[in-house]
Amino acid sequence: MQQQLSEAFTIMLTGMITVFVFLTLLLLAMGLLRRLAATDETAPAQAPQQAPQAKTQATDAQRVAAITAAVHAYRRDHQ
Repeated sequence: MQQQLSEAFTIMLTGMITVFVFLTLLLLAMGLLRRLAATDETAPAQAPQQAPQAKTQATDAQRVAAITAAVHAYRRDHQ
């Protein structure tokens, strides 16, 4: 019985150490990759160009009309 407990403790300790080492290496690798993939923060970011509001509103109105027509057709067919 004592030998089984000792063996179980050894296996548990080995597993815990293995997980700890793996997670430590994973954190180190992620930190290294973050530094390698870092962009230059001093470079000005380009602002995305926005579409004119009139075109966006027209597109929204067309979407609302299409959704309304689809709902109306669904309700008509499933009554």
